[in-house]
Amino acid sequence: MRAPLLAIIASLALAACTKAAPTPRPLDEAQVLEFLANQPPAEREALVARVTARPEHVGQIHRGDAALTILGDTLEVGAEAPDVALKETVDGKLATVQLGSLRGKVVVLSVVPSIDTRVCEAQTHAVSNAVAQMPPDTVVITVSRDLPFAQTRFAEEAMTVTRMASDYHGGAFGRAFGLEVKESGLLARSAWVIGRDGKIAYRDLVDDQGDQPDYDALLTAVASL
Repeated sequence: MRAPLLAIIASLALAACTKAAPTPRPLDEAQVLEFLANQPPAEREALVARVTARPEHVGQIHRGDAALTILGDTLEVGAEAPDVALKETVDGKLATVQLGSLRGKVVVLSVVPSIDTRVCEAQTHAVSNAVAQMPPDTVVITVSRDLPFAQTRFAEEAMTVTRMASDYHGGAFGRAFGLEVKESGLLARSAWVIGRDGKIAYRDLVDDQGDQPDYDALLTAVASL
């Protein structure tokens, strides 16, 4: 459990005990954990739920006429790209891709709900074909919640050149970027460019998830860096 989360839980816990607003003060992780351990399960779960609850944004994206719900706040241009981990298959083994390790390079993220659907397949091919128009040191990654082995199979059969990385293990990428779709548990179709400074330089959160991103705008954003 990270320190900021512990701090919030501790504040909520103090408020619950005193029935008054908590007074900011230094917090000791061991004391917070001890307090939580001593609470009845129902109260402990309620405290954690209050901290971990994410806002729900209905109608920010759609699929046809049906509004979809995004859990959490989607990152905006200018925000620091989270240093989250993804999984990819390298030489038949799972490897961790840490986004923070790519700082200093231009990173393109092509996010799809599932590679085994027609539109996601078309998007992956389009981005793969566009790699030749990007600077040679650009890192291009297709991200979905498919298993890494399924992604590798797709890449080999379709002969795409983008790296394939999965958010299936824990879903940290979807939560950090604000891309988790409540109705499906998958990621919202989108395209991102992260600059060499580690900040979001471009975002295309596709309004109708049945459509594809704007590839010309994506290439323009890459070229501007």
